[in-house]
Amino acid sequence: MRARRTIPVTLILTTLNEEAGIPLFFQGVRASTVLPADIVICDGGSTDATVEAIRHEAGMLPVTLVIEAGANIARGRNAAVARATQDILAITDAGCRIEPLWLELLTEPLLNDVSIDAVGGGYALEGETWVQRCTEAATLPLEAQDPENFLPSSRSFAVRRDAFLRAGGYPEELTFAGEDTALCLRMRALGMRFVTRWDAVVHWETRRTLKSFLWQYYLYGLGDGEARSLGWRYRRIALKWGAMLLLLLCSPLLPWLLVPAALGVAAYAAHLYRVFRWKRLSPLRAAGGFLFVLLKEAAMFAGYIAGRVFSPKRLRT
Repeated sequence: MRARRTIPVTLILTTLNEEAGIPLFFQGVRASTVLPADIVICDGGSTDATVEAIRHEAGMLPVTLVIEAGANIARGRNAAVARATQDILAITDAGCRIEPLWLELLTEPLLNDVSIDAVGGGYALEGETWVQRCTEAATLPLEAQDPENFLPSSRSFAVRRDAFLRAGGYPEELTFAGEDTALCLRMRALGMRFVTRWDAVVHWETRRTLKSFLWQYYLYGLGDGEARSLGWRYRRIALKWGAMLLLLLCSPLLPWLLVPAALGVAAYAAHLYRVFRWKRLSPLRAAGGFLFVLLKEAAMFAGYIAGRVFSPKRLRT
């Protein structure tokens, strides 16, 4: 195998019961065009053989394993960052499959331009079940997103450690999710500079069942509610579907209200068809994508309300 250069980057990830995905993750690391100076993994108390798999797969790689039973994702990432040896951090999840160029492309802007604070990388969804295919269709393609306002996922993210610390790190007060959105919003509020490298791609398999899909997006909404993040998004959802519900509730008395209700749904479907680029999909998959957008919005809105009303957390971004 040809020699590869090592770059001054710490690779950060968390694990929890990821036994099956660990070999694939390390396979991706070994296939990378560059290697990180070190890899820090925080395990949140796996009950399967994840820890043993990490130790077995690490081999000669410079891996530091931190075990914090009960740590949530935010705490796990912060604990891993605390053990990093480098000033540039590349962050992903153990369940991801990284492409060979991912680490090199993701960190290149930070290594070459000191004015850049963070880099948002690309992603690709995988899965063969009907739910997974609909989930992919209901996910906004990268090419349809605004690179200036893109909020990176920590599945594919690089950041300077000093910028990370100035922003307070990942908010550990959150129950489960939303920590990466909250961190990025804090960084943007501090005037930090982001760039995107959507060609730095990680792959991950989406949830296989409808129940797990709904639960995942409920937790995303819960995190946003706890963090008081993206309130404008949820107000828009409330106005949109509140107006639709009002029309439907009034339609038994005023049947003609079904006409604007139907036109509203049709207009929204046409808008999503254009934005999500469903022209490239079969009609059946496009319809599934539309259905899953609606389910995603409903699950996230329910989670957001729960986070705002019932959570004891009071974190502001």
